[in-house]
Amino acid sequence: MITFPISLLVNWQCTSQVSDLSSSEREWLFEPHSLTVKLKSRAQVFSVKVLSEKFFDLTLEQKALLGCEASTALNREVLLLCDNIPMVYAQSWLPDNQLSNQPKNPLHNMGDRPLGDVIFQNPELVRKEIEVARFDTEHPIQQLALQLNLPIQKLLGRRSVFSLKDYNFLVCEVFLPGAYLYS
Repeated sequence: MITFPISLLVNWQCTSQVSDLSSSEREWLFEPHSLTVKLKSRAQVFSVKVLSEKFFDLTLEQKALLGCEASTALNREVLLLCDNIPMVYAQSWLPDNQLSNQPKNPLHNMGDRPLGDVIFQNPELVRKEIEVARFDTEHPIQQLALQLNLPIQKLLGRRSVFSLKDYNFLVCEVFLPGAYLYS
């Protein structure tokens, strides 16, 4: 049984510190634009499956990473599927801004729409540095691979903090076994 949110505690590294990647791995991990658009270009049918969507308290590390004062965030966990094959596990942390006098956050009501389809349409979107991580065969993310009947193998992931005006949010993406990145 998987407990959400899936822990993504691992040694995240700046892109300048990452070596030993194939050209395909670099192409996918360092993609500066929408991963959703890139995946859609390879598939006849693209879909999103929501695994979990709940509010959680932010850790001190998450608050520092986001540079925010919010104490809670909506944690959204989804699978990005190409032709019904799970390619990417994505986890986003969308801080709760209800303590301020701002309108309700439209990113908190995405349903099965991909986050990338919404945020990359906004010309004010700023992506901070992409960080990369390796997930060994003992990492908790492997429980998801097992549940999806995917082989256990070392996995690669990336994360970025995005900003829309003064609103920062975190998006983490782990490429599952069989993802285009590994071919």
